[in-house]
Amino acid sequence: MKWLYSQRQGGSPVITCEEFIAEFGDYLEDQVSTEVRRELELHLSQCRACHVLYDSSLKTIKIVTESSSFDLPESVSNPIIDRVMAKLRTDRS
Repeated sequence: MKWLYSQRQGGSPVITCEEFIAEFGDYLEDQVSTEVRRELELHLSQCRACHVLYDSSLKTIKIVTESSSFDLPESVSNPIIDRVMAKLRTDRS
């Protein structure tokens, strides 16, 4: 991925919120390289808005996965998950 860097204090680049969001789905699924993970985590440490998005997403995932009221058969849940992930990947292009 070509990063559209802004500047950190001191002159070195940091990824933008848009770039963070583009990689967010893969980051949650642990499907990013070590270098990309490092940049995303650096961004999270410096950006309150993206940290809130990340934290809220983790809490939502925990609620959904731990709640029996959302227990769907794989034949129903897998297509939904696939569509959400495809949308995340398409939106980052």
